[in-house]
Amino acid sequence: MIYKFNKITVDTEKFIVSSNGSDKPVEPQVFNLIVFLIKNSNRIVSREELLNHVWKGRIVSDTSINNNIKSARKVLGDDGHKQQVIKTIHSRGYQFVADLTTVDDTLKKMSGTNKPSTKTTTPLITLLILVLIAVTVYFKQQPKLQKQPTIHSIAVLPFFNNNNDADTDYYGFAIADQVIGALNYLKNITVRPSSSIRAYASIEYNPVEIGKELGVDFILTGHYSINDKNTENTIGNNNEIRLNTELVEIKTNQIVWRGKPILTNYNNTFKLQDMVARQVVEGLKIEFATEKLNSIQQNIPQNPLAYEYYLRSIAYPYNTEGHRLAIAMIKQAISLDDQYAPSYIQLGNRIRRLAQFGLVQTDPLPDTEQYYLKALSLNPELLEAMAHLSMLYTETNRIDEAIKLAQSMHKLNPNNANTHFTLGYIYRYAGLMDEAIMEMEKAVSLDSKNIKFRSLIGSYSAIGQYQKAFDMTKNYTPSPFTYGWQALMSNRLGNSEKALELYDYLIENYPNSLWANVAIIHKSAILGEIETGLKAVDLLVDTKVRDGETIYYTAAYYGLLGDKKRCLELLRKAVDSGYFNHINIATNDYIEAFKSDPEFKLILEEAKRKHMIFRNSIFPES
Repeated sequence: MIYKFNKITVDTEKFIVSSNGSDKPVEPQVFNLIVFLIKNSNRIVSREELLNHVWKGRIVSDTSINNNIKSARKVLGDDGHKQQVIKTIHSRGYQFVADLTTVDDTLKKMSGTNKPSTKTTTPLITLLILVLIAVTVYFKQQPKLQKQPTIHSIAVLPFFNNNNDADTDYYGFAIADQVIGALNYLKNITVRPSSSIRAYASIEYNPVEIGKELGVDFILTGHYSINDKNTENTIGNNNEIRLNTELVEIKTNQIVWRGKPILTNYNNTFKLQDMVARQVVEGLKIEFATEKLNSIQQNIPQNPLAYEYYLRSIAYPYNTEGHRLAIAMIKQAISLDDQYAPSYIQLGNRIRRLAQFGLVQTDPLPDTEQYYLKALSLNPELLEAMAHLSMLYTETNRIDEAIKLAQSMHKLNPNNANTHFTLGYIYRYAGLMDEAIMEMEKAVSLDSKNIKFRSLIGSYSAIGQYQKAFDMTKNYTPSPFTYGWQALMSNRLGNSEKALELYDYLIENYPNSLWANVAIIHKSAILGEIETGLKAVDLLVDTKVRDGETIYYTAAYYGLLGDKKRCLELLRKAVDSGYFNHINIATNDYIEAFKSDPEFKLILEEAKRKHMIFRNSIFPES
C-alpha cells in the first residue's frame, strides 16, 4: 500500500519513505511505528498498543518510545511543537492527524468504482489445494500425531507473495483462511482462527516469534509466485503457480518439514481440487472421516470478487462503525456469490454484535438466525456456524436447541476450541458456573487469542474472581470491551479512582457505545448522580435485544441505582428469557437491598427450578 500526505509518500511494500520524490533514510522500527499510526489514523493509539504491535511486547523504556516518535516526526517533516502529522494526546497516546490519500483510493476514483480486482479465482483455489497436499504429506508421515491424545496447536500464517503485484497479494491471506477452515475438522489439531492471523498479512514476520505470540506448537507458512506467460499480463491457460511450504516447530525452532517446490497451471482446477481433497481425506482417514469431503468442498469460494469483499469485511474492527462497514461489505459479497457459507456466518455475527454493543434501535434476531441457518444449509457440518447459532439460541430462550447443537459440535470435533467455548457459554446461562469456567478455560488454552473467548472475563467476575478477570483483559487489544471490564474490576478491587478514570475515557472516546452507557451508570453510582445513571440504563432498555443475560445485567444496573421496581421487573424478564443463572442472581450485590423482597425470592426459586431441570437433562447421574 502507498500512502500520501503533504509532500510525503510511504510505501509499505518497498519500505520507503520519500519526500518530493527523494527517498529519506528511516530505521525499520521507526518505519513500523509510522505505518501503524497511519493504519490507525481514525483513533488515538495508546503507548500500550505501540508496545504490543510495534515492539511486539518487548520491554522498552519510555525514553525509547519518545525517541522513536521524535524520529518519526522528523522523517515526516513534523516536530513536537507543530504536531501537524503525529499529535500527542496527553495521558492517552498518539494520533496520526495529516490528511491521507492512498494509491488504491486514487485508482478507485479514476475508475469510478470501489470494486476489488476481478481476476479469476482459480489461482486461489489451486494454491489452497497445493497447501492441503503439503499438510497431508506431513501428517501422513507423523503417525504418532494421529495416535496420541495430545492436542497440537497450529497457526497458518498468510503466505508471502514473491510477485511485486498488489492485485495478487490477498491470495496469501486467502490461502491461509481456507486451510484454517479445512484443518478445523481434524480432531487432534486446534487451529488459530483467521482473525488471529489477519494482522500478519502483507508484512514481513519471523515465524518463531509469531508462533510464541500466538501460543502455538507449529507454524505453517510459505510463499507463492504467479508466472504469467502472456504478454498482456492476463490470466490464461499458460499461467503457472509455484508454491513452497514449510512447517516450523516453535519449541525447537526447527523446520520439521519443507515441501518440494510445486509448479502447476490453472487447467482443470476444479477437477484437481476434488482429487486433492480426496487425497487429504485418504491421508488423514484416522482423524478425518471420508464423509467430511463435502464439508471441505462447500467451504471453497467460487467468485474472486465476492471473496475479496468477504476478506475485506473480516478485516474491519469489532466496534460499532467496524460492524456497519463489515455488514455493507459482506452484503456485496453475497450478492455476487450466494453459495459461500462463511459469508453468512460473518454477516450474522456482525449484525448480532452491532445490536448487542452498538445500541441500535432495531430487532436483528430473525435475520441473524436466518443467516446462520443459511450457512448450515450450504454446509451442515460447519462448526463456526453451529457455534454462532448455538449462542444465539442460548441468548433467546432456546437453550434445549442450543445444547443439541453444541453436542453435535462435540461429536464432530471434541477438541475444537469453539466446541468448548460454546458449551461453556450455555452452561453460564444455566447456572453451571464450575462447568462453564472449565469449558471456557479449555477454549482459551487451545486458542488464547480468540477475541470471542474473552467472554470468560465475565464468568470470572460472576464468581468473584475479580483479579483474574482484570488480568485477562490484558491479553487482548485495547478496546471499549477491555477498558470497560478493567474499569469494573478496578472498582471491585477497591481502586475507584482508576475506575473513574477509565469510565471518563470510555464516555469521551466511545460516546455511542454500550460501554459508554455502562460507564455513565457506574460513574453515576459512585458519585451519587442517580438520575443521570437511570437515564443511561433507560437507553439500554429501549433497545430490542432479547438476550436474557443482557436483560439480567440491565436489571442489576437498576438495582445498583436503587430502582427496585424496574430491577425486579427485568430480573423476572431475564429468567423468563432463558437466563437462569441462580448463582449470579443470588450473589449479585447490586441487588442486595431487594433480596428480602418476596418477589425476588420467587424469581430466584424459578431460576433454581429451571437450572435443576437443565442440569438433570445434561448430567442425569448427578
